[in-house]
Amino acid sequence: MSNNNESVAINDAWIPELFKQKKTVFITQTPKKADAKPNLGDSSELWISNLFKGHDAHRVANDKMAILKDGRVTHEIMLGNLDTITIIGRHPNADIQLESYKLGMLHAGIIKNNQQYYLESLDTISGTLVNRKKLQAGQRVLLHDGYLVDIPGYQLRFELPNTLPSEQDELIELEALDDIPEFFYTPNLQPPPPCPLMTNLINDRDAISMWSEGITTLRVADIIEETHDVKTFRFVGETPLLFSYKPGQFVTFLLPINGNTVQRSYSISSSPSRPHVMEITVKRVTGGLVSNWLCDNVKLGDKITIRGPAGKFTCFEYPSGKMLFIGAGSGITPVMSMSRWIADTAADVDVKLLACFRSPNEIIFRKELEVLSARHKSFQVAITVTAGWQGNEFWTGFTGRISPHLIMMLAPDFMERHIFMCGPEPFMDSVKDALHGMGFDMSKFHIESFGSARTTGGNGVQSLQLSGTRHNVVFSKSGVTVETDENISLLSLAEAHGIEIDYSCRSGSCGACAVKCKGDIAENEECTIGKKEKEAGYVYACCTVAKGDLEIYA
Repeated sequence: MSNNNESVAINDAWIPELFKQKKTVFITQTPKKADAKPNLGDSSELWISNLFKGHDAHRVANDKMAILKDGRVTHEIMLGNLDTITIIGRHPNADIQLESYKLGMLHAGIIKNNQQYYLESLDTISGTLVNRKKLQAGQRVLLHDGYLVDIPGYQLRFELPNTLPSEQDELIELEALDDIPEFFYTPNLQPPPPCPLMTNLINDRDAISMWSEGITTLRVADIIEETHDVKTFRFVGETPLLFSYKPGQFVTFLLPINGNTVQRSYSISSSPSRPHVMEITVKRVTGGLVSNWLCDNVKLGDKITIRGPAGKFTCFEYPSGKMLFIGAGSGITPVMSMSRWIADTAADVDVKLLACFRSPNEIIFRKELEVLSARHKSFQVAITVTAGWQGNEFWTGFTGRISPHLIMMLAPDFMERHIFMCGPEPFMDSVKDALHGMGFDMSKFHIESFGSARTTGGNGVQSLQLSGTRHNVVFSKSGVTVETDENISLLSLAEAHGIEIDYSCRSGSCGACAVKCKGDIAENEECTIGKKEKEAGYVYACCTVAKGDLEIYA
């Protein structure tokens, strides 16, 4: 390998700093159109710019890399347009972001130096192949014309017309592989066998297991980029599996994060009318432990454990011939589940759907919402955006927050409808106040909101800021007596003292945190506990506070 690479290096210590300096992220997931030029940048502009820099502009302008998927070229990238260091991987800030099973977050780097290109492997698990020989993590090789680089799921083909191998190149020893691992690109010479599910749908559907409750392990079958900060994760069973749940319900994920099992609930965005897959849609939250972990770490083929389904935020619980769905941001997910169910089953329901997002490029399920409105006579969709935006996005729809005027414009008969709403709490409080002011019958108003996550995980007593009237709470099974006020929920009180109470939604919807309780209590108005449970002495701990001394059987 030539020694001209000097001090240009890639190492874990300064990769984060490298990302901070990046101005452009190239996404190569968009399918190539037949008449499109997949180049990143214009080669004539590159030729001129390099001419004035004193470089061999003809040579640089023709250096390119083709990205192949399943043997077909999806993109061609002019190498002269790349920065000094270009990172390839699954990480959102990678210069070339690809999605494939076994592909590393930061898988490989291309280093450009003195009109030569080097490839360095960064992945320590799957590795990188150069001309079918393994490049170990930390190894670097000088690229030449015709070199083929295999990374899981993809192949990189380099066209470097003036970089033929030279006797002066220092050769590095690469490990020859007799068998290429299955997760690397290998041509499919035979058509794939028929999927068992396709025959079972007709012949042996009864033989397929059905999941309708409890804990199960699923496999990630696909990951869909909905927007720049939202991903949909599509799950299937480890073996063929049918999913049975009510549209609008949620599942709780049991995730191994930082050595702990972290529970987090997400609404199901798919519909039980499409029973072979289940989907959740996750929006990144600044500083969010689970949302960022899912988006950064979960990859195709991974196995995830869930519990559920749960929740009463579903059109099944409140059947009506007329409905108004209201969603904001990622709160569109349970609304989309119910919308897909109604459309798929051709249900005789008149639906108005009002969705609110910050900007046009943050509209989740935008194309599908347009299709719903265009192809189903029972649907009318209106979308409003609330903030200014930059770029070339064109928008001629509604702007501003959801107001009484906008509700009346979309659904002048809203008084006759059941309203289902999900979104951030400030948004829902605002809409709820507006509906109160319009005289809406709030018994037909249904909301879903997921609150904060478990705070202590049972790792010890946490201090609580008590105020106002104090009461004593006895957790009889645990043998613990603690002091509380009239503001802290019984679930938060238990967590702060290391007492385990099961939970999922934390919003009074699912009933997972039901515990027997004796004493004077108060419940939030969102609490959906039924009359029979109350008569049996149960409360939902997440939405109940003490109004006197209590005994809780936990």
